[in-house]
Amino acid sequence: MQDVPAPSRWFRAAVHSVRTATTVAALTLLVGFGAISVITPPPPSAPSQQIGMSSGPLDDLMQRNRCSYTGFDRTVIPSTAIVRRPDGATELVSFDRGWAVFTGQADGELVAVCLGPEAAAGVLR
Repeated sequence: MQDVPAPSRWFRAAVHSVRTATTVAALTLLVGFGAISVITPPPPSAPSQQIGMSSGPLDDLMQRNRCSYTGFDRTVIPSTAIVRRPDGATELVSFDRGWAVFTGQADGELVAVCLGPEAAAGVLR
């Protein structure tokens, strides 16, 4: 049998350097991705999620009054609005009151604007 020569000193140093560089790069990426996840703010949530009433009474109120969180076309003027009072209660108010809340002239938070309930078939307004 033939003796296999031991790896040279430079070869061992090269392997050690590559292994160390790989470890340092992996740790740097790990720390970098962790920092990005801490720095990046979460995406904005829908208004229904912000007020914590995405189902139940608010959905029913919005459906009955044909409401929208984002508004309507410029040619459409809403008749009512849903606002959240400072005490946390949510209520259906006139569009003028909703506008006052939106512009900061009244306390509360504008949740949605509404067209009002649909007129019953055959009933004139």
